[in-house]
Amino acid sequence: MFASLLTFSSCNEALDVAPDGRLSLDEVFQDPDLTKAYFSTCFDYLPKKSLRYHFWSNYPVALSDEAWDCTDGSGAGFAHAASGNCTTTDFYLDVRRDMGDTYSEGGYWQLYWGQIRIINTFLQRAATAAIPRESDRDRWVAEAHVLRAYFYMELLKWYGPVPIEKEPYGLDYDYSTLSRPTFEDCARFIVDDCEIALQSSNLPWRLTTLNEKIRMTKGIAMAIRSEACLFAASTYNNGGKDLWEWAYTINKDCLEQLKANGYELYTKCADTEKYYNNAYMEYFTLNNYIGTDPSDKETIWQSTEGYWPDPYTNPLYDVIGAPVLGNAQLTIVPSQELVDAYDMLATGKPVLDLSKPYNDEKHLSPNYNPNSGYDPANPYKGRDPRFQATIFYNNSPVLLGKEPAVVETYVGGNSEIRTSGNTNTRTGYYWRKRMVNGNCKAAGVAGYDGRFRFYRLGKIYLNAAEAAIESGHLTEGLEWINEIRHRAGFDPSVDLSTNDKNEARLLVRHERQIELACEEDRYFDIRRWTPANENMENEKFTTGMRITKNGNSFSYERINLGTDGSKPSKMSYEKKWHVYPIPANEAAVLEGTTGQTWQNAGW
Repeated sequence: MFASLLTFSSCNEALDVAPDGRLSLDEVFQDPDLTKAYFSTCFDYLPKKSLRYHFWSNYPVALSDEAWDCTDGSGAGFAHAASGNCTTTDFYLDVRRDMGDTYSEGGYWQLYWGQIRIINTFLQRAATAAIPRESDRDRWVAEAHVLRAYFYMELLKWYGPVPIEKEPYGLDYDYSTLSRPTFEDCARFIVDDCEIALQSSNLPWRLTTLNEKIRMTKGIAMAIRSEACLFAASTYNNGGKDLWEWAYTINKDCLEQLKANGYELYTKCADTEKYYNNAYMEYFTLNNYIGTDPSDKETIWQSTEGYWPDPYTNPLYDVIGAPVLGNAQLTIVPSQELVDAYDMLATGKPVLDLSKPYNDEKHLSPNYNPNSGYDPANPYKGRDPRFQATIFYNNSPVLLGKEPAVVETYVGGNSEIRTSGNTNTRTGYYWRKRMVNGNCKAAGVAGYDGRFRFYRLGKIYLNAAEAAIESGHLTEGLEWINEIRHRAGFDPSVDLSTNDKNEARLLVRHERQIELACEEDRYFDIRRWTPANENMENEKFTTGMRITKNGNSFSYERINLGTDGSKPSKMSYEKKWHVYPIPANEAAVLEGTTGQTWQNAGW
């Protein structure tokens, strides 16, 4: 792990000595322009996420139970993991790869430790650095704390607990004294960093000018603070301690302060014809959360790029769209498991029994909730409006330019299901979330699709709701869930209510699955909810829906993906996949230096 830190330590010490004429750090921080340039490097390697994993896949989405990846026959990333071929020395998913004009996501261990080292150096010298305006000094220090918190949170999510470095390690540091802290220790350090930043009077709550689009805000600090304590309190990470009241207190404060400072759910659809009066659908197509009075007040932090650096000339339909839109290839597609999750709008009830959604391990026999109003012969009728906003299903309405059309996923349809190739769905579904309705190749219409959101207020609502329910504040937690559902289109007459904590837990986890679909949350949620000694059984088998047209009717057949039923769909369901392995060379250095075991269990 600290082969990386040794390298960065050596580089920075070399700057101090500067035997070859390079500027020393003292010289850098005595010059205002160089100090500003150094501060700007603190923002390097912020992840792009979304479809910026290797060649437009999204590994956390594809490996969870909400999706499949149609690159399954390539032997690359997803296929490497699903087939069980990943090892500590051959871990395809965690490699940063050159993709021509950009790089894929990966290599987090080395990159993020490097960033933490740079940030620590800045924080160490900021008090005496040549920064002409004290207001800038105060804001930059606050932003550095937020950035450090974010990079630590990412390391925690991917690899588990990591050593806490509050200041740069020197060449004389005794690395043999390193030990692995608890997840709680790391989370409290992250929360502390965020709270330091929140004390700044010069750190804004939101960005107001586009030339600051990658800068940090108090809103981002609140979102990281919310996430850190939620993860720490969860089953896999809590070390047997009950941390839920702490998580509840922090999350309630985050939600209340964000709302008090101008953040709100996007509840009113502006273009009702284009987006079928679906505010949730329209929201994810927006890229205008920056400004003094932006139309999108829900987004806290959004990526500056699409699946390629220029989002205008590279629309989402190129790589995740249905063939009727004119896709060039296809990577991730929604699973039947996700489709099954969407409730019935009229009753507000889930289609399946949340305590036991399927009667069999392979998910081919759904355990229907008899009170939902669901009709298996007409499976897409009357569902939660977020279903239509998130997924293209058979006979989904869509605009091709300005012309209305439908997506046909049945065998022989314009976007039919296929068992091979990289243009058609394996599952019978395609993603719609974030796509501007009307963008399509045939009509020559591209335009900016919605970019990936790292944090938004809707997620903070559900973080707070989960922490409230787990700490026994059921009424408050359910109220926050119902606010999310009202935006989706559910009538208050079908609000969720229960006095049973176990039922409330199922409800909030279910709501996260729906509201946060395809946002890289489900993968981590399943892992933090699953005890360390258990597999992620939700992910063992993945299913799709093969539809056959019979005259004016359709027949529906559930199918397993990636298997004939004799083996799991995704070997990444195994318990070692709670976290990524630490890179083998880093683990070897750590273990050789400290005499302790550092590699994550099972790897």
